[in-house]
Amino acid sequence: MYPLARLLFALSSLLSFKALRRTGMALGTFYYHVSPSRRKVAEKNAEIIGVKDPKTVAKSSFRHSFATFAESMYNHRIKPDMADEIDVEYVGGASINTTKSYFLISAHIGCWELSAIFFTILFDTKCGVIGRKMKDSRINDFLVRQRENDRLIHIGHRYVAEMVPELLEKGINVGSLLDHSAVQKDSIFVPFFGLNTTFIKGIPMLSVRRNTDIQPVFLIRTKKSYKMVIYPRISPDMSLKPKERIYDVARRVNGVYEDIIRKYPDQWYLLHKRFKKIMDENGNVTDTFYK
Repeated sequence: MYPLARLLFALSSLLSFKALRRTGMALGTFYYHVSPSRRKVAEKNAEIIGVKDPKTVAKSSFRHSFATFAESMYNHRIKPDMADEIDVEYVGGASINTTKSYFLISAHIGCWELSAIFFTILFDTKCGVIGRKMKDSRINDFLVRQRENDRLIHIGHRYVAEMVPELLEKGINVGSLLDHSAVQKDSIFVPFFGLNTTFIKGIPMLSVRRNTDIQPVFLIRTKKSYKMVIYPRISPDMSLKPKERIYDVARRVNGVYEDIIRKYPDQWYLLHKRFKKIMDENGNVTDTFYK
């Protein structure tokens, strides 16, 4: 796999950014037609989020998702002037505070792979990004080298407890994606599009313990470039009991996710089994949702 990863990046270096996007879109269309199992998952997810035409939205999600994977191969070639084409949209009176550190969250929507890079350019700041380490250490180290730069710091998921507090103390924001499913032991169950499902509890717990705000930011794909959509910061409600605070933070994060996904449903990664585990009103958990 390591030689293949090197080969893919070598081939991608021959293509322009726009060519990579077009290639990804084409590959997404191809995969949509040859993977009935993932197509079924995407269409099921599209139904859950309430779109009128699940099949059309699912197909578009394949295209956008593969475009994201292709565009991510350009991340080590991104220049600051590329951010000049990116519009910034502030939702509900949101703002960016560069004088303090916070948890910067996004989702697997739009071009999530490049959202942190462009955030650091647009707001002249640094950011640590939490990522899961790949099993093949050579591939993992290679991909980290492609993603890191003088503004962006990679945080392996096993080093969160050590690195996150240190970065926050230095005034460096810490980014993470919280919209995917997770194993039950690492999660709490929180409503999401009407279903009580898993939510990764790590960032809400740290947010509550440190009384640190969460800043939702999303990089949405446009025809020519991107649009960065910024929501109001989420602050822990210190009037609640500790466990209630964690749940409340997660609930409000999911509320933001639901809003951005409803606005751009085909740019969400519908291929993922987001609702793997569902808890009913009696506290029973099932993992047969997609069967």
